[in-house]
Amino acid sequence: MLLAPTLPGDIVVRQLEQETLLVQSGSYVASSEGVDVGTGWGGAKTFFAREGLILLRITGAGTLVLSSYGAIEEMELAEGETFTVDTGHLVAFSDRLGFNVRRVGGLKSTLFSGEGLVVDLSGPGRFWMQTRSEDAFLTWLIPKLPHRESSD
Repeated sequence: MLLAPTLPGDIVVRQLEQETLLVQSGSYVASSEGVDVGTGWGGAKTFFAREGLILLRITGAGTLVLSSYGAIEEMELAEGETFTVDTGHLVAFSDRLGFNVRRVGGLKSTLFSGEGLVVDLSGPGRFWMQTRSEDAFLTWLIPKLPHRESSD
């Protein structure tokens, strides 16, 4: 079987052992029998963001395949340890981690661009983040695209 993500980046194959991960919906690629994929809101504060709107709740035992735009870095937080990551860089995290989504820019930038949201994660638990952001890439790319002339 061959699989490929939409954008270039890493693919991680993880063996779940009766555990639960919360995964950004765009990072899910495939899973084996024994793994249940359900949807859940990432919290009311993420409702207005393009990134982070839907988290998949992945539970069970079996193989899980995740992808990212760019490389995937895995990190482990000890009890009481915290880490803050932009919502556009978070791929997945253990449901054992505490998390809080908050705004770090103005309300206008958060509502209209989806930017300015971060997730505060607190241990113990493991999480995966991607080294690149799709939104940052599009922000760079779109102004460089040729514009069609209007034919009035």
